[in-house]
Amino acid sequence: MSRENKDGGFDAGEGDGVGGEIADRAAAVGEAASDLAPTRRLLLATLGAGTAGAALGKFGVPGIGAVVAGSVEVPPPAAGASPPEHHDHSDIEALVTEEQVTHRATRDGAWHDPATWGGSVPDDFARAQIPTDVTVTLAGGSTARMKTLRVDGALAVHPEKDSHLRTETLVTMPDSVLQLGRESRPIARDSEARVTFVDLGPIDEDWDPERLSTGLLALGEVRVHGAEKTTWSDLASAPTPGDETLELPEAPTNWDEGDRLVVAGMDPMANEDEEVFVTGVSGSRVELDRALRHDHSPPKDDLSAYVQNLDRNVRFVSENEAIPRRGHTMFMSRRVAVHYAGLYGLGRTDKSYAFTNPIHGEPPEDVEPNPRARYALHFHKTGIDTAEPHTVRGVAVRGSPGWGVVNHHSYAEVTDSVTYDVFGAGFVAEAGNERGSFERNFALRSEGSGDLPDSRDFDMGDDDPGDVDDFGHGGHGFWFQGPALTIEDNVAAGHRHHGFVFWNRPLIDRELRPGEEIHDRRGTVANFPLDHVDEERMPHLVESDHVYDGKVSSAYVPIESFRNNTTFASGGGLDISRHQFGWDHQRFEDYSVVEGFTAFNVGPLVRSWGRVAAPDHGNAEGGNNGLSIRYSHNLRVEDARLVWGRGREATKRVVDDEQAEKHPESLDSVGINRNTPYPFHVVFEGLDVEGWKVGAKPLPRGITIYRDSRFANDVNVSVEDGHPHPSRRIKLENCTFERGGEGHLNLGLDEPEDRSADEVFDDDGGVVVDGRPVYYEQQRPGHVPIPDQKTVKQLGAEDLKELAGTDANNLVGKTNRQLYDQYGIAVKGRPMPDDAVDDERISGGALASPPPDPPREVWFEAEDTTVRAPFETKPDPNASGDSYVVAGGVDSSHEPPSEGLLTYEFEVQGGEYEVYARAHRPSDDDDSFWVRMDDGDWIRWGGIGGDRDYDWERVPEPETDDWSDHRRFSLSEGSHTFTVGFREDGAQLDKLLVTSTGRTPIGYGE
Repeated sequence: MSRENKDGGFDAGEGDGVGGEIADRAAAVGEAASDLAPTRRLLLATLGAGTAGAALGKFGVPGIGAVVAGSVEVPPPAAGASPPEHHDHSDIEALVTEEQVTHRATRDGAWHDPATWGGSVPDDFARAQIPTDVTVTLAGGSTARMKTLRVDGALAVHPEKDSHLRTETLVTMPDSVLQLGRESRPIARDSEARVTFVDLGPIDEDWDPERLSTGLLALGEVRVHGAEKTTWSDLASAPTPGDETLELPEAPTNWDEGDRLVVAGMDPMANEDEEVFVTGVSGSRVELDRALRHDHSPPKDDLSAYVQNLDRNVRFVSENEAIPRRGHTMFMSRRVAVHYAGLYGLGRTDKSYAFTNPIHGEPPEDVEPNPRARYALHFHKTGIDTAEPHTVRGVAVRGSPGWGVVNHHSYAEVTDSVTYDVFGAGFVAEAGNERGSFERNFALRSEGSGDLPDSRDFDMGDDDPGDVDDFGHGGHGFWFQGPALTIEDNVAAGHRHHGFVFWNRPLIDRELRPGEEIHDRRGTVANFPLDHVDEERMPHLVESDHVYDGKVSSAYVPIESFRNNTTFASGGGLDISRHQFGWDHQRFEDYSVVEGFTAFNVGPLVRSWGRVAAPDHGNAEGGNNGLSIRYSHNLRVEDARLVWGRGREATKRVVDDEQAEKHPESLDSVGINRNTPYPFHVVFEGLDVEGWKVGAKPLPRGITIYRDSRFANDVNVSVEDGHPHPSRRIKLENCTFERGGEGHLNLGLDEPEDRSADEVFDDDGGVVVDGRPVYYEQQRPGHVPIPDQKTVKQLGAEDLKELAGTDANNLVGKTNRQLYDQYGIAVKGRPMPDDAVDDERISGGALASPPPDPPREVWFEAEDTTVRAPFETKPDPNASGDSYVVAGGVDSSHEPPSEGLLTYEFEVQGGEYEVYARAHRPSDDDDSFWVRMDDGDWIRWGGIGGDRDYDWERVPEPETDDWSDHRRFSLSEGSHTFTVGFREDGAQLDKLLVTSTGRTPIGYGE
């Protein structure tokens, strides 16, 4: 049997068809015909169809009652199911028309038997056909180097004899069967089935204008079953220089002498992968043909080193690996299984530059043809509504200029497979609506384009050449355009950029319909059927105006599962972008979950011109990011472990002195990063973040929670001003800070010239540590925010006047305390309390004193009182406590009601208090309540709540008739009562807060 040689080529030998004994095996065809069923009737029986009358239906799906591959009953497509979208079959059929056929099989039989072909076996440059109802068996030997082979009937190879099919283009038609082994009888371990896509010259565009040829174009059923093999493994101990053996946790399955292994390198900026060959296996110990040269130790003892096995005994190979002459595979039927096969040197789409056949946007100029969709192993628009998925198991893809294993508008389960030296991305879900899984796969080494992930995205009105929605080119292990996938127990290593990417704005690879448009950040085109949306998790989405023709944008669909995935030795860990962007909510239990993610030895991104892209470069698209969240909402990250490790020394190696001096940020690294000002609402629990320049940068908007986490970095948490927003709240609960030589929790405000008046004086939600507010240094009562006229000019005199209600000149030179007492403004909304304390964890600010008894703030669920008619309690998953209070069918617009009041009793410290309510208004005509504190005057509280969802509002100061002016209640220490009466029909009250802390509540509140 031939094997892949150490130089990446293939040695001639048995089964090669080029010299050796296999060339003499043609005489044994009669034996092969007797060993393997030569008729279509018997072939279908071996597939499990059972009878000669069991026919394969449209798109290769068995008819009703048919049974295939292991006696699994497969029903036809569901009634009303759309057929798969794909290239027009006519483009493919035009390559192999009946008129072009030079050799046609006339009966069932062995390939090398002339009688099978009516007297003449196909020769070099032949255009052969196996017609409907004819089965041809390839059993031993090699075919001639054919131009095309069209299969309308069935083609099988003998599972226990070496075989070699050589053709430039192999087309299987819709009712055909291609079988290279079967699940119950795979290609024997000591045999080989090889398909070589031969090079007969450049693609002839007169014959093939779409450049589809040279490869496997499968419209029919395909069954590929090689011998089972352990495809990759972690190692029981990390190899070090000089080691000549590997120790696995358990004995590998079917590792043979001569198998090619790759031990994954650990350095993020140097390719230290080591290709070696097996010389022997004894239990879990594997002997190698030479000593290892590199240290493969991870930065922590409980992290692992890894090895891949690239050898398979079913092989699809390109005769010529020059990119324009390579083969590719494109599966377009509903029934495909590819198990334990190797795909070597396949794929023609070159991710080093944008593809040249876009549907939207302008192709790059003055480049060679580079059509998309020519990948190594590619499910192409086979539909997502089938009852059974395609299956890929134990596959090895080596050396593709584009992508490795691709699910495109299909339903596929990809398990225990490996990619190695794939330029753009190893494993890909291409368009957004894909279903299925990627489980226990390992993507190793991608050179990548050096371009940022977003660099080729298309936006309406964008006509720059190359901005064509070409993704997954930067050098990634796994690229997921769609979220509806199970992604568990995968490993990515040795990639130029992020090991894993969710880029969830869908790829729209069809012409737009009237009214549709493509936005570069939001999912504006409905592409995912509601039949596959979990209505309990996304009830408002299902009922929203985002639904069109029974579909919704996959950008809004939650991630099905992302669990226990690992990245190392790459220019980034995990990048999450365009996930539910524009669809933020606070139902934390419904958020997409990133669980158990590990990243270590993460290094910088080196651009194509040699410069390092710092972590924040291009909206946090740069390297040295363990986890980056961009243009995304509604995420929970649980039990993530992020260790910079060898990334620190690697970064220093590649950032030269000139760049370090001009751009010191090139040496930075961030464990958890985000772009500004777009992400909303992320909860982090159980983090372990170690060794980074900055451990975490909280989101500039929405809620960021760090809970039960450990930080051990130069700066552990860096709160940057950036684009502060009133809805921002940063909470740290039960977090441990270690190291922190440059600070644990660092607070920083930009200088006034970099901010607007609103950004200086509006409450941005603030930071809370273990329930206690944190205050910026600039909030101290004696700080002077506007020291001179220059600052007035920088902040804007008119803006200051609108905020303070007085001429801006009156604000110059006054302290926070004076500004707050006279005009109700101060840095970040309120001066620091006099009893705030310094805390060793906080740099650039102070911490509020522990809560007194009685407290300074009190929370109430609206229903936590006696609810009397006309008020009633109603359920709502978007409400705090899953319910709210509403009065229906009543009106008391002109005076407070005398009955049906809601009363809330509480005790507080003495001081100035404000009252907030979380409410929702069904319309602007139903947006008010009557309220009062103790026995004070009734206040008409109008304009309350959000019109799309619940929102927090403060009780206004009615005398000014200005809803932006808020009432302060002077309360003595002791007991008080706050009362709510109905005013307008339908206003929904969810939660109340009485506070003197100055904290603006957001989300569900505390």
